[in-house]
Amino acid sequence: MKLRWLLFLILTGLFFCGKPQISWQTRIDTGTDESTVKLLNTADQLILVANQGKKEQGRVVWLVQYLDHQGRLLKRSTYAEASLNIARDACRDESAHLYLCGYTRLHDTTICLIVKINPAGKTVWKKGLAFGAATWANGISVVDNGIAITGGMETPEGNDLFVARIDAEGKTVWSRNYHLAEPAEGWKIKADSRGNLVVLGRYCSGPDILLMQIKPNGDTAWTRRYDSGGSDEPGNLIIDRFDNIIAVNTAHLADSTRCVILEYTADGGAVRKVAYGENAQAEGADLNINDDGTIVIAGTLLNPKGKQPLVFEYLPNATAIWERQLNLGSAAEGKSLLFQDGIVVAADVAGQNTDIIVLKLNWQKNSPAVSK
Repeated sequence: MKLRWLLFLILTGLFFCGKPQISWQTRIDTGTDESTVKLLNTADQLILVANQGKKEQGRVVWLVQYLDHQGRLLKRSTYAEASLNIARDACRDESAHLYLCGYTRLHDTTICLIVKINPAGKTVWKKGLAFGAATWANGISVVDNGIAITGGMETPEGNDLFVARIDAEGKTVWSRNYHLAEPAEGWKIKADSRGNLVVLGRYCSGPDILLMQIKPNGDTAWTRRYDSGGSDEPGNLIIDRFDNIIAVNTAHLADSTRCVILEYTADGGAVRKVAYGENAQAEGADLNINDDGTIVIAGTLLNPKGKQPLVFEYLPNATAIWERQLNLGSAAEGKSLLFQDGIVVAADVAGQNTDIIVLKLNWQKNSPAVSK
């Protein structure tokens, strides 16, 4: 389906006045490259999951950085199975156990890796999955009595999307690869209120965006495809209290890059497909929803001077919304965010090495529409 660009933002040019935009700001620099995977929070701390090291040199570990709610370092831990370990997603359950997923490369073999960590930061269990010539996880989410993961596996015919359900003790409940009409991989996964799983992924040719609902037993309920006419990359998805699905993505078409938001009903009906701004060049990375249903999106604004992290409230077809464009240098990308008495954002900032900046934005509902 070709993208019909819809305007849902008309920037009013208002500037924020009153208390400062940023409550606090912390830089994560371990002396090598760091790249954001996911921001999470508990009642008394923030958890930043990242990759640490240089992939081109074949040495990367999973980094978990614990901060208090003022951004002060509490502790950090690293996790690895081999020299090259790439984290892709993280989640935590109601008992404050942390789950990480991604892949590790052992003797030229790529294996999906999942790690469960207790609140004290100790490893509870590790689990590897190998379905084909290579297997990797991209997304993870808490479900009843365990987790669900999604990713890809290499087969002679191309990549297959896979999904697995794993219980809290690390035992596989079920796993299934989905041989779709063309090669595909899962990117993020969430469970709805009825126990269905929704996968945001991509068809590798194009690539195009894939949305897929899976029944609790692993059977496919429906699939949907989004094609802007160019190269489309998935970001993340949420499911609201009505089981509606909202996904943020990036569409590359000719010389245009657009942050695209897709909305679907629980039964796969298309609600709307919109892009950030009338002509704004932007990438979509992450989104979060709070208890009253407010949705905030993080991404990157592209301009002739470089890249700026972008954070905005998503209101379908809105004429004025809350927005922040963060000045963190000329090569900074917004990667993850969450609500925590305001909005906490993690951004990758490139320099001699890539560092991570975590900052808290002052935010309240119905605050001024636009700020730079």
